[in-house]
Amino acid sequence: MEKISISQFDDVYHLFQRSFVLEELRPYEQMKKLFQQNLFSIYAKYDHNELQGAMIVWELENCVYLENFAIETKMRGQGLGTYFLQQFCYLYKDKFLFLEVEVPHDEISRKRIQFYERMGFVLNPYQYIQPTFRENDHSVQLTFMTYPKVMDDQQYQMIKKEIFKVVYQQKGEL
Repeated sequence: MEKISISQFDDVYHLFQRSFVLEELRPYEQMKKLFQQNLFSIYAKYDHNELQGAMIVWELENCVYLENFAIETKMRGQGLGTYFLQQFCYLYKDKFLFLEVEVPHDEISRKRIQFYERMGFVLNPYQYIQPTFRENDHSVQLTFMTYPKVMDDQQYQMIKKEIFKVVYQQKGEL
């Protein structure tokens, strides 16, 4: 797993398009611009020039935020998701790690949460509506998972404010 350059951006974005519903993915131009401004890093793994998986990582003041994480469909079930998360946790071992998941409402969302829990992440009791990336997008209700421990109310308020301002580039509160 290595940081990618701008020349690999399109490959990664297409993987994310295949892996996420539209409402959960930034528009191409917006994501590319933020990447070019070095606001986040993209880590990817290639095998013989074929993309296997990727993740977007924001190094923030109070935490490290995993925004998008996807494994190529034909590569799933081979331990790559575990590999990526282990590498993520190792790279940022001295930081408070955080990601968002859909509130568990179906089999897929529950399995996703169970996967993260097996990797040491814990589900937090806080929920919010993700700000939309496009006009007329449907809102998505999310909850936080953190590593290595659950957030307290003070951490939640601080991280929520930072995520809203830096990642979602919104004014106000979640």
